[in-house]
Amino acid sequence: MVRLPTIQIVGAQKAGTSAIAKWLFDGGYYRPLVFDGEPWYYSKEAHFFDIDWNYNRGLESYASRFFYDESPALDATPDTLAFAQRVRDTYERAGDNQVHKLKIIVILRDPVSRELSLYNHLAYACRKLDQSELTDWHKQVARSDGTIMTFNEFVRDVTMPALATNEVQDLGKGRSSRYGLYANHLKEWFRLFNRNQILVLSYDELCTAPERVQDRIQRFIGRTISGSLQEKINSNDSEEKFFKPSAEVKQCIETFMKAHNERLYQLLEENPGTVVEQRPFPRFHS
Repeated sequence: MVRLPTIQIVGAQKAGTSAIAKWLFDGGYYRPLVFDGEPWYYSKEAHFFDIDWNYNRGLESYASRFFYDESPALDATPDTLAFAQRVRDTYERAGDNQVHKLKIIVILRDPVSRELSLYNHLAYACRKLDQSELTDWHKQVARSDGTIMTFNEFVRDVTMPALATNEVQDLGKGRSSRYGLYANHLKEWFRLFNRNQILVLSYDELCTAPERVQDRIQRFIGRTISGSLQEKINSNDSEEKFFKPSAEVKQCIETFMKAHNERLYQLLEENPGTVVEQRPFPRFHS
């Protein structure tokens, strides 16, 4: 038996996973160890399931990041949303029925505001980080001359082409935009895991009533966590931040996502989860 984290926060990216993870880490859950040469954010998200190089290092390498005693551990990699099969396979290999004991948390945000938050995150990184720290993921917001795209350009050149592809696990340009196709991903999680192992949360509720989300999580995991859960909405206060999409861009994303969002609402209604989950799931409003 190889001991693995008891909680996986699998996404969605830019939807409050960091706030939830920090609260749980501060409340006693172990963070992943950061190996030599790895970026600092691996202390929250180990990127085992979504990066082939890490995944191919094997189960024992992943497990070695976490345990020092009997305290529980947590991985909060939002990119894991697209890799339900790898999570299932890994936990089955780990033994001791961990695949059926695992708690999976997903938090969903309106696709328009999530895409805007993603753009601001990438643009801020390109402006502030040293060139040696920038990855291709950061650079997808940059023009060929190195300047930063407008949000309209980003949606036209990155978001919409990415959403139009069927390759949900494609890690190339626009992969973060594809995480917004929630129904595609959740359908796989619901197929591979007992629905009561999965808690689906609303980002809107996290922002407006964090104490309710805190209560939902504590009841779901069966533990009382100290401290208070708070989401700092758009906490990056850069003066270059873009706050509101144009009506044209907003309509472009909403029109494309309408059918996908309807599939999500139907999927959640037809596959109800634990009693602590919000039902019906609130519709998105950007």
